[in-house]
Amino acid sequence: MARWQRLWFATLLVTLLASIAGAQAPKTGKFYENQSLAFKVKVPLDWEQVPPDPNEKNLIVKYDPAGLKYIPMGASGHLFVHCWLLKFDRRKKPESDDKTTKIDFGSGAKDLAAWVKGGDAGPGFALEGKARDFELKKIPATEYVFKSSKVSVEEVKLYACVYHIEADVDVAIVFNGPADPKKWNKWQNTFEEMAKSFSRIEVKETAAVVVDPSKQTLRDKKRAELVEKLRDTPEWKLYETPNYFVVSCNPDRAFIDELLGRLEAIRAIYEQDYPAAKIEELKKLAADLKTKEQAGKDEPKEPDEADFAKLVTGGADPRELSKCSVVRVCKDSEQYHSYGGPGGSAGYWSWVAGELVLYDARKEGGKGDTWAVLNHEAFHQYIFYFYGNISPHSWYNEGTGDFYSGYQYKAKRFTLEKFQWRVSTIKDAIQSDKYVPLKDFVRWSQAEYYGQNPLGVDGGQNYAQGWSFIYFLRTGKKANAKGWDPRWDTILETYLKELAMTNSVEKAVDKAFDGVDFNALEEAWKAYTK
Repeated sequence: MARWQRLWFATLLVTLLASIAGAQAPKTGKFYENQSLAFKVKVPLDWEQVPPDPNEKNLIVKYDPAGLKYIPMGASGHLFVHCWLLKFDRRKKPESDDKTTKIDFGSGAKDLAAWVKGGDAGPGFALEGKARDFELKKIPATEYVFKSSKVSVEEVKLYACVYHIEADVDVAIVFNGPADPKKWNKWQNTFEEMAKSFSRIEVKETAAVVVDPSKQTLRDKKRAELVEKLRDTPEWKLYETPNYFVVSCNPDRAFIDELLGRLEAIRAIYEQDYPAAKIEELKKLAADLKTKEQAGKDEPKEPDEADFAKLVTGGADPRELSKCSVVRVCKDSEQYHSYGGPGGSAGYWSWVAGELVLYDARKEGGKGDTWAVLNHEAFHQYIFYFYGNISPHSWYNEGTGDFYSGYQYKAKRFTLEKFQWRVSTIKDAIQSDKYVPLKDFVRWSQAEYYGQNPLGVDGGQNYAQGWSFIYFLRTGKKANAKGWDPRWDTILETYLKELAMTNSVEKAVDKAFDGVDFNALEEAWKAYTK
């Protein structure tokens, strides 16, 4: 996952400038309809729909204020306000016909109390007073108010209403807001109005697409799965290319069309550099090596990360899986972080969730930033399906991602250029003699790469050095770099091959740089980068 400092600072500046204001108390809006559980309920007016993570068990959908999403809390701190729609399904799950082994992510919280205790709405909430049971349109329901310990200077409350729609199935609507009585009374009145709009609905019949099971591909199954999930988040739409499913609520169709074209075009570049046939050859070598290592041993083989990845993919054909790649595009940075995007990032590939997630960055830095993130993270997504969850050193992994970020899209084709985000940073580091010696850099852990290193070099500079080193190794020979040594031609290929065969980053470095004069390599790299 890349740490895109440039976008982070832009987002931080917007937040600071807006801190004098705050999200307004919600107003009752239109009905949200859920087809899976057959209910409808009114949600806040003009609030934006945020879907759940694919592995989320309780969240049906979340709503956030449009624009500014928090209210100031005293002298410091903010409360980001939400409306959560939750489900607590305690029914025994039917046995699946799918016999592939996959990771079990659990069943989620069994009821509202467990969900609140789990901290999804924030820490330290306790029930205030007694819960109130009542009946709403012949549906048994229970109303709750929870109060938190202090988040900053002020306290926070939760309003929740749980609808017992079946013996083992509950649906809940939950809101948070400021506990100050002058504010809370106004907020709670609106919360109660929306909560009491809940009712059951008739499920709409959908036109079923009949596919012969014997002819159904993994892509057919993934499409059906996405379509089914999108029934419950109707503001999000599905778009397709030959290798990708793109899910977005961005109404700008020109932006979406450009994104679709870029995805396929950058994938063609990945396929040139990492062809599937070559990857299959490496995997066969690795499998043969493991078989030899286990020969004559009675004890079972210890599972490695590649085995663990099979639990996520079900051991399916990686070529078919890669054609089911999912990309989720949030409308802006606020929606991205509400969905789960890590702080300090502008995109990420989650192999556990099976999604590449990013956002339209035009408000912060322009579409160019979105495209740079897309090229970087889509590389991680592409390579995962063929190699599994192997973990190269960050100089290789993030440096290669940034190498692809340098590709520029012109006339619907990509051409390689330097990644301008990184150029000045690494030039300054070399000129001031503050770069990391390459013999150390190629062995740094992810934590060291991100800034926890004895030299005190921050993650931004390390990303720049990783990009420049990969750029040098991939382009230096063709550009007749001064002092180029033919032994450097195979460093990258040897590194990945050894890693795929042994799953050891140390062995991969040893093999890739065997016989390499680091002093000569470093001097040539610096001269090429200045």
